[in-house]
Amino acid sequence: THVARLRRSREGLVGLNAGPAHDPVGVARLVAAAFEKLGTRYLLGGSMASTTFGEPRTTRDVDFVADLEPESVSPLLVELEPDFDGNREWITAETRRRGSFQLVHRATFIRVDVFVPPWTGVHLWKWQQRRRVVLDPKDGTAIDVTSPEGIVIQKLVWFRETGGMSERQWRDVLGVLKYQARTIDVRVMRNWSRELGLETLLDAALHDAGLP
Repeated sequence: THVARLRRSREGLVGLNAGPAHDPVGVARLVAAAFEKLGTRYLLGGSMASTTFGEPRTTRDVDFVADLEPESVSPLLVELEPDFDGNREWITAETRRRGSFQLVHRATFIRVDVFVPPWTGVHLWKWQQRRRVVLDPKDGTAIDVTSPEGIVIQKLVWFRETGGMSERQWRDVLGVLKYQARTIDVRVMRNWSRELGLETLLDAALHDAGLP
């Protein structure tokens, strides 16, 4: 992994670099810091990841994937308790069934969605390919973010789950492909698209983005 300092003109999160915990970037840093203190494997994903490597736009969506176990819930909530609300019983149940849960940042009411998938297959690959990224140059704190290849594959999965009706998901995919055209690994994306039944969607996205 490497540290990528973001440029507002190309890879920056426009409108998301204010105070340390008064915006989505600050909220994401708080959650990432808790994961790292507990030694929990995690990734920032969703719109913040696609905007990091793609078309700059504002977003209030904060999405993580994390390799949590039920016994990790209490220590995690202790770390987050001063700043976040979360239902311990619900979070424990969702962690046990490898589902998802939400946290709410008290000061901003920003919602954080945490997905707890089995840490195998595509989810393990995405973590192995993670990028260490400084989201806010003023702060300098780096966190683990889903790679361009990983976020394209994940966004295509979500696009398929919406029945191909989410223009935002499709726009995010094209943004990452266009902004990362010179370095993105098309071969590995094709491998995972075959594994996940996304070949037709990936071909269409590559065509729309002007990539071979």
